Amino acid sequence: MRSYWDERARLNAAFFVDTSLDYDAPDMERFLATGREIVRLAVDEAPVRPAVTGTAVEIGCGLGRVCLALHERFDHVIGYDIAPEMLTRARQLVPGGVDLRVTDGESLPGLADDSVDLVVTFTVFQHIPDVDVIRRYVLEAGRVLRPGGVFAYQWNNTPGERYWRARRAAMALVQRLGRGDAHGRDRPQFLGSRVPLWQMDEALAQAGLQRVGLREPGQLFTWGWAQPVGGR
Repeated sequence: MRSYWDERARLNAAFFVDTSLDYDAPDMERFLATGREIVRLAVDEAPVRPAVTGTAVEIGCGLGRVCLALHERFDHVIGYDIAPEMLTRARQLVPGGVDLRVTDGESLPGLADDSVDLVVTFTVFQHIPDVDVIRRYVLEAGRVLRPGGVFAYQWNNTPGERYWRARRAAMALVQRLGRGDAHGRDRPQFLGSRVPLWQMDEALAQAGLQRVGLREPGQLFTWGWAQPVGGR
C-alpha cells in the first residue's frame, strides 16, 4: 500500500485522492472545498457530535483537505497517512498547526488511550484490500476515543463482497498484463474491499464502540457514526 500510494502521490496526488478531478488540470480550489463538504457531512450534520472539540484525528489524510476543514473546528488536528510522499505534499497545503504523521497502515502511533474527541476517515477503508486491516483501524479508533468522542467512518458497503474479491483479482491480472485502467486504478490497492454492515458492526463491538448513526447503506459512500459503549 505504501509504495502504491507514494507512486500515486508522485504522479498526481490530487487526482488520486479525488478521481472526480481532471487528471491533467485538477482544480485545487474545488478540491479543498470538498474537504469542507466532507467535514460538514461527517461532523456538522452528523446524528451525534463530539462532546468536546479538543482533538480530531483523520485516518488516511492524503493531501490534508479534511484536516484543513477540521482545523477550523478543533483545537488540535492530527492526520495520519501511509504514504510519506502524500504528507510531503500535504504540508504545502495545510497550516503548521496540523500535525501530519506517517502510519504503518493499520495503527495510530503516538496516540494515548482515551485522548481523542473525533476520529474520521473518508475514501480510505474502501481502498484497503485486506478487511483485517480495516478491522485493526477500527480497533485503534476505539482505543484512542475518550468518553463522548465520535468515530465517523465511510466505507464501501456495496453488496457482493465475495464477487468483488474475484473481480478484483481478474482486474488486477489485466492490469499486470499492461492493460486496464491507464492510471493504475485496477490494482487491489485502489479497488479495495466491500464490507457488509454486520462485519463493520462486529469490528465496532470488538473496539468497544457502538454504531449510533448510518447514512446511505449499501452504497460505495456509506457513512457510519459510532461512540464508546457505556460512556467509557
